[in-house]
Amino acid sequence: MEAVNTLYAEGQEEFAEAILSSLSRQVFDADVPRPSGNFRRWMAGGVFRLLRWTTRPTVRTNPDGTEITVFRNRIIERSNHPYGMTLLEPSMADAASFVEGGDPMNAPYMMISPEISRNASTWDHIFLNSVQGKDVQIRFIWECQFSYKGARNRLDQGKPVHLKAAAAGTGLSMILVFDRLIRDGYDPRLITATITDRDAGNVTKTRRLLNKLHTTSAHLATTMEGPGISARTRDLLHPVPEAEAADPPYDVVTLIGILEYFSGYTCATTDEHLGRTASPECSDAPETINKISSMTAPSGFLIVNSYKVEIGARILEIFGKRLYFRTRQEMRALLESGGFAPTGEVGSGIVYDVEVFQKVS
Repeated sequence: MEAVNTLYAEGQEEFAEAILSSLSRQVFDADVPRPSGNFRRWMAGGVFRLLRWTTRPTVRTNPDGTEITVFRNRIIERSNHPYGMTLLEPSMADAASFVEGGDPMNAPYMMISPEISRNASTWDHIFLNSVQGKDVQIRFIWECQFSYKGARNRLDQGKPVHLKAAAAGTGLSMILVFDRLIRDGYDPRLITATITDRDAGNVTKTRRLLNKLHTTSAHLATTMEGPGISARTRDLLHPVPEAEAADPPYDVVTLIGILEYFSGYTCATTDEHLGRTASPECSDAPETINKISSMTAPSGFLIVNSYKVEIGARILEIFGKRLYFRTRQEMRALLESGGFAPTGEVGSGIVYDVEVFQKVS
């Protein structure tokens, strides 16, 4: 967690550069790590049952009448680990089903760095190298590699490239991709990278990091048309305000870690796991994909992840997260409904598969 704080805090530019350099080497130059083995997956089942027995949710009402959901778990509270404590934090009832991509949620990525992993605490390894935590790291690596490859293919032809990380939290993957492209000698005048998230706090931290790093601070975009890299507040669930410029067509779009919170084209849901009667609602995943399609250039690439039913992934359900599970089969059907076709590029893990799609209509 100290590494995450160093990245997004004011100052400490030298340490931030060192962290990014270490992550870049592991992401782009090293072999992709293996997912968790059968023993860890078996252990995750025991952890799931233990946390289910020991977690207590309560709903409280604020003075303004809004409801918040609070979770108590003595094991997590005694650990005092920021990642675990984030799961217990009060959430607005209408947004409690989302996992926000703030500082603690970046912590698993830090474990990719061997220098950081070697100095991590026992609780760091328990929380961040869990079955799902390990898969989050692998998902992150595939996202970066596929994004870099899509950008490089255009740049090698002398064409400009527009990249977008949507619902990206603090946008670390896109920052790594942009940094690597610049260090590999590609013309920054041909590269436009945009990071968006609905949380203004995340965007503020992203901009702080962009201003700290040499490759990004020297190439900050002043408009969404670029060139350069920028971070902006945008919500996938709401239209772009009329006063703001519309998104330009993007050649490479990443939508990672978000579709599992949208309904439609699923193989299983949290409601089914808990024996609840699903509340009548519209299927909002197709609507989200249609919005992404509208901002994707013809023949542009979309990088997404599936979310498979795995006991280690269901731990989030204990803390009020409402999840929609999809295998690659359901994900392909969802993407085809929005005019995307699979390219055949896939990176697989226990919980997540990361797959590249191309806009065909």
